[in-house]
Amino acid sequence: MESLNNEISRLDMLDFEAMPDELGMYRRYLDVLGRVTNLLVEGAGEDSWDEVLQLLAGAARVNHCALYLNQPDENGRLWAKPRAFWSSSPAAGGGWKSLDYDDYVLLNDTLHIGMVLIKNMAELPAPEFGLFRRPHISSVMCIPLLVGGEMSGFLGFFSQREKHDWLPMEIDVLCVAANNFSAMLARQRMEHSLRASESRLRVLVGATEDIVIEFDACGEIYNIWSDHSLLPSGCNLGKSLSSALPSDMARALMNSAPHVLASGKSDVVDFAMEDALGDQYFTGRLQTVPSEDGQSVHLVALIRDVTAQIQAEARRQTMLDTLDLLEEAIVDMTPDAKLTNVSAGWEKLRGGERSGRVPHEQSLLQFVHHEDQGEVANTLGKLGGGPQGSGNALRFRLLRQNGEYLWVEARLLGHRSPQGHVTCIRGILRDVTASYLEQKRITRLALHDPLTQLPNRVLLHDHLQQAITRAQRNGAKVALGFIDLDHFKQINDTFGHQVGDHVLLTLSQRLRGAMRDMDTLCRWGGDEFVALLPDAFQEADVRHIAERLMEAGRQLIEVEGQEILPTLSVGFAVYPDDATSVESLMAVADHTMFYAKRNGRNSVWFYSDLPPELAQFELLDHLI
Repeated sequence: MESLNNEISRLDMLDFEAMPDELGMYRRYLDVLGRVTNLLVEGAGEDSWDEVLQLLAGAARVNHCALYLNQPDENGRLWAKPRAFWSSSPAAGGGWKSLDYDDYVLLNDTLHIGMVLIKNMAELPAPEFGLFRRPHISSVMCIPLLVGGEMSGFLGFFSQREKHDWLPMEIDVLCVAANNFSAMLARQRMEHSLRASESRLRVLVGATEDIVIEFDACGEIYNIWSDHSLLPSGCNLGKSLSSALPSDMARALMNSAPHVLASGKSDVVDFAMEDALGDQYFTGRLQTVPSEDGQSVHLVALIRDVTAQIQAEARRQTMLDTLDLLEEAIVDMTPDAKLTNVSAGWEKLRGGERSGRVPHEQSLLQFVHHEDQGEVANTLGKLGGGPQGSGNALRFRLLRQNGEYLWVEARLLGHRSPQGHVTCIRGILRDVTASYLEQKRITRLALHDPLTQLPNRVLLHDHLQQAITRAQRNGAKVALGFIDLDHFKQINDTFGHQVGDHVLLTLSQRLRGAMRDMDTLCRWGGDEFVALLPDAFQEADVRHIAERLMEAGRQLIEVEGQEILPTLSVGFAVYPDDATSVESLMAVADHTMFYAKRNGRNSVWFYSDLPPELAQFELLDHLI
């Protein structure tokens, strides 16, 4: 029993998988069903019921499992009494009382017409909600026990998962388990006629929804139950497996029979058959049972058609193969970014040959450029806080095998366990290097001067707004200087526009070299530049930079054997001393620069140095 508890605990802790293997799940259920069948066959009474419920609860991954059997009272009213119960929490074993069907309309109507009741607690009417309400119970499934066409009780499965999505296969197998109990109840009613073949009957009736074949060691058929289209109609009793069954089925059973007889253990067989609809796939379990006379050992094969499951898996594999043909890479990883599976596109992105090897224990982050690792790790962390199915998209640089990097766009999707924890992250990565670089080029063209590559007016306005916002927060100042190249028209007219462009380019480089790294030099247009000096705490520092700009602008420029000695007219204004907004600061600085041009050029002026009455009058006139 202790090993059984450990097994169920292990099942409860299994992580949620994005694409469950239904065939593997079916085999697990079938294994539990075989053990349940054996327990009900071997148990002479109710001693084995608790263990059966424990096995079923473990297979279904529920917290509670209960068996209710019907019993009329003295007034003829039908009651359901709890006869066996299992719970993952021993303290929850009490409080399961008998119920009067007349008080629970939904439960009564559903079970008495032979239907399975599957509901979340929030969907139940008030009476049923009060009946099943227990700590940690969120969903309910009740399967009727039908004996001779009458509902004789039900099996209840109670889960703590908010929404327990049952697969049709799971419901089918649990209904087979309910049939086991129904067969057991029928046997108790007919015990006088079935005592000699009690174990045999439990196995045979316990899987009536499958193909059931009983045969001896020589392959002679003793019983067969099946409505499957591939099995021939008519009576096959007394015939051999090879003459009565399709050749593939007979061969699979006969190959497995010696091992089962020799070991006494059950065995699983898989085989395929072909009909007008194409290939049909089957899985079966062989086990031994006593013969009817008790003098020998027979074999019973429980066979199920798993064509639908196999075809679904084939479609899934086809989808994966299709993804391998695409340029995009599909990667699966743990929540801490450890790669668990990659598609062929992963090697394509990284510029290597397809190896078929999964980079286990390698983190996605080790392939990400160090400057982008923080953003990627942050995005992966955010997936843990979003709802099921929520995703995130980002761009980062991915390391190629040649040591270079390419830009990829990644779309990430987190998958959650029933408990709400992210257990797997899937990412779709595609190469966007060409489009990213083109976008950067277009953005640069939109925000930079094509000749000097300096920021243009649009980008300057954005930088100035940020600088003022930061100055408001930090109590700093912002200096803005308009710079005009004196007599530039004469240079163009005398030497030509090509020389004029060279002068502008050379001047822009010298002016930028005279400024701090944090400063911004913008080409305003024509022969005008703008210097933005953020975080200017000391006026002396601003004046010092202004003088350096003047000196840089006075240096000799040689072009095509010609010597040009430029001069500048510069006007500076300071926020918040001279203006309190972006527009007013630019207007005041521009006005100060015009004042410098009208007063002899080749000079730098600060708005605060202008005569107050002249500055106010001329500024008003300039704004008008």
